[in-house]
Amino acid sequence: MAKGKTVTIRVPEETFSEIKDVCSDLGDAYNFNQFVNQSLGAILEVIKHDGEDVPIPRFAMMARLMKNYEEGNFTSKLPREGNQ
Repeated sequence: MAKGKTVTIRVPEETFSEIKDVCSDLGDAYNFNQFVNQSLGAILEVIKHDGEDVPIPRFAMMARLMKNYEEGNFTSKLPREGNQ
């Protein structure tokens, strides 16, 4: 595991509830800490970006895809039972 620092952040209750709701919508893929860590990384990525078009943070796009996930949009590389 990467070396890290522990920080305490204070957010409004409404923001906390909203983030928890989003994380629960995404299932096991995200927890609150992962969401905050990736959000901070995304902010730095946008700040450091040199160019005219500000990029949409990758993790936000992935989270959005996961939220709108429909199994039919993806194919499995593993053989299904009976299809071997």
